[in-house]
Amino acid sequence: MSYARRLAAERRLVHSRTRLPPTRAVPILSSNHKTAVSINLPVRNCRPTRRCMAACYACEGPISWRNSIRKALEVDAALRKGEIEGLIWECRMLQGVRLCGSGDMTLDHVPAVLKLAEACPDTTFWGFTRRREVAEAVNGRQANLTLIVTFDATSPEGGLQGYEGPLAFGPRTPRDKVPDDKRIMVVFPEHHAGHTIPNVPAHPKDCPATRGMDRRHACQRCRRCWRPHDALDRKEG
Repeated sequence: MSYARRLAAERRLVHSRTRLPPTRAVPILSSNHKTAVSINLPVRNCRPTRRCMAACYACEGPISWRNSIRKALEVDAALRKGEIEGLIWECRMLQGVRLCGSGDMTLDHVPAVLKLAEACPDTTFWGFTRRREVAEAVNGRQANLTLIVTFDATSPEGGLQGYEGPLAFGPRTPRDKVPDDKRIMVVFPEHHAGHTIPNVPAHPKDCPATRGMDRRHACQRCRRCWRPHDALDRKEG
């Protein structure tokens, strides 16, 4: 499935008379082979680059199936309305929850996500966004909540000027050079279905799950992206 087809499928379901009310998405969390659990959102929230669209992991495998898309739309609507009681119940006993397992957050989601982190102080909420303004609205508000801003070789120049938070670089193709930027916490070689594409040079900051680590719940064992501000502070110190 291409990014355009995924987006079209979301738009069809939004207007479908058969879709369930937003609060009926139970369980709300999605299982994820790599991150264990995640809050998945629709790609219509995304601000993708050309590279991001071409390598979109929300467009392949079970996460791209009709029921998964429907669920992402329902979870999206519930967060926008602040209806998070069920989500709090599911998250409160977990060590970590990946935000934006698919899709992206917008500023409309920020109030609900801040309340969720506050209600689950023992759970680390972490994830990635292409929206700088969302990361700036979230980071530093709750100790257990962080978003890393992702960019790639096709991102607009100057978009991260003055931004002081953690970054991720990717998806990276064989011809892309990783910028020399201390804010970069992790690099993602382009990968599909868990397999890195050939000939992408290794980099010290590569995500371990793309370079041979057992992918099953790899993020819970690595945790590099869980509290990236701590690592950034150590570098600056």
